[in-house]
Amino acid sequence: MIRVLQVTECTKGGVTLAVRRLTEGLGNHFEFGIACPSSSELCTRPPAKAAIHVVEMPHHIDPARDILAALRLLRIVRANDYQIVHLHSSKAGVTGALVASLLASKKVFTPHALRSRAYRDGSLLRMGAVLVEKAICRSVNLVVAVSVDERQQIIEERIAAPQRVCLVENGVDLEGLAGVSKLSRDDIGVPAEAFVVGTVGRLCSQKAPQVFVDAAAIAAREIPSAHFVMVGDGPLEQDVRRRVASFGLSQRLHILGWRTDALEVLKLFDVFVLVSRYEGMPFVLLEAAAARKPLVCTAAPGVRSLVSHGENGLPVAIGDCRGVAESVVRLHRDSDLRSRLSRGAFDTIARPRSLKVMLNQWDALYRSLAEGVVPAPVIRRAEVG
Repeated sequence: MIRVLQVTECTKGGVTLAVRRLTEGLGNHFEFGIACPSSSELCTRPPAKAAIHVVEMPHHIDPARDILAALRLLRIVRANDYQIVHLHSSKAGVTGALVASLLASKKVFTPHALRSRAYRDGSLLRMGAVLVEKAICRSVNLVVAVSVDERQQIIEERIAAPQRVCLVENGVDLEGLAGVSKLSRDDIGVPAEAFVVGTVGRLCSQKAPQVFVDAAAIAAREIPSAHFVMVGDGPLEQDVRRRVASFGLSQRLHILGWRTDALEVLKLFDVFVLVSRYEGMPFVLLEAAAARKPLVCTAAPGVRSLVSHGENGLPVAIGDCRGVAESVVRLHRDSDLRSRLSRGAFDTIARPRSLKVMLNQWDALYRSLAEGVVPAPVIRRAEVG
């Protein structure tokens, strides 16, 4: 059986969900190991059948600790004879790149949103991040983008050559998001009759939580029944709470923190909002579409190729809190539009990107690599009947 090691520094969120989905979904066909920090939810709540290897990868640049993490990774791969090493996100990519020349294994890198997108165009930080991403991509056999946007960025920035970049889009469990929530609105402190506008994600710069709060402050004046829900935690949590208090929204904007039942909370929303600055392909957007929620999203990389205005959502410019608020107000006033966008989101975003499709494509990709065959540059989504 082919042995695959998944490597990630991330402790929660979309990257760890991707690792979990791959490991659980393909666990009968491959032998999986996971290398992650001890604080990761993959370590505290390990997927079935996966061998967990603790590698304390520091989040920020720390040369000494980075080298120690890379050497630890090298020992794990050699001791367990992993045939494929799958590096998820930038820090795992750096860790793997440091010892890539010493690994006989096939190596795969999935950015899950290019870190260089966090910095201003033309800035030294942006140029430095691109150089790091190029080094990671040169050290691996294959780069796998999770969205059309991400693949296009990798090629346009000349981070990797087109023939070395595959596309395998993220997938969503359609059955798991069908039906009503196991929670009630009372469980999350929201009135039963409220118009609920919600978001799910880390409270960090990439996700721009302040834009959601600012939009909520504007929309709240137009929709007296509106309540706003944020599911997630992160480094900006205290700043977000202060901003909520400054708008006098403490009774109408509910910050629930990180929850393992986030999808059950999402099912309670009337409108789902995503205001990220950049993404790979957010699982939560697929989940909201699968739960048949009307979408209001910034036209960010990783999102803009999915959401078409008036067909399956209402896209707005990045950072445009007023545009977000106006879209929410429009949806509140027009129930027919909500219904049409909900159906469109399910039919055009969620249904073509099922979890089964994603797993089948990764299965084929891993097998091709193990056999020494480089997969085609683009793995297309299966046709939906």
